Amino acid sequence: MNKELSNKLNLLLRSEKALLKLEMRKKGRQVILTTIAILAILATLVMLNTSAYLYLVESFLPMHAALILTGVDLALAILFFVLASRQELGSEAEAINEIRDYALKELSGEFDEIKQEASEIRESFSKVSSGISSVFNRDFSALKAIVPLVEMFVKTRTKEK
Repeated sequence: MNKELSNKLNLLLRSEKALLKLEMRKKGRQVILTTIAILAILATLVMLNTSAYLYLVESFLPMHAALILTGVDLALAILFFVLASRQELGSEAEAINEIRDYALKELSGEFDEIKQEASEIRESFSKVSSGISSVFNRDFSALKAIVPLVEMFVKTRTKEK
């Protein structure tokens, strides 16, 4: 039983470790894509400022170029935010979740069996303990009344000899 319990615990630990690795991989991709999106937004802000400046200072042709570049930066930022938000663990995670759930179910069954065995052992000790205490707590008054008679009988036997 210990080997089976150990195997089930090992299975549970491995599935949790695999899920953690998948989750960390997902979070890593999200961080990278979010960083790219933030950089694109910063570039957009720089270009927006440049566009506003060029609009006020220059003729319309440089301004149109800056606005087009700003629009491209903004589109890239939106694209990377959408990609970052759509990251999923995939079918691997579903399979690992099923293994983890199975291991937890099996372990709970094992723990219920161990709990039942411990309860049975406790009941057995209780029965033995009550039996022993009843032997030591019995009323020996009848035996005490017989002891003087036995002593008298022994004395009379020794005198006769």
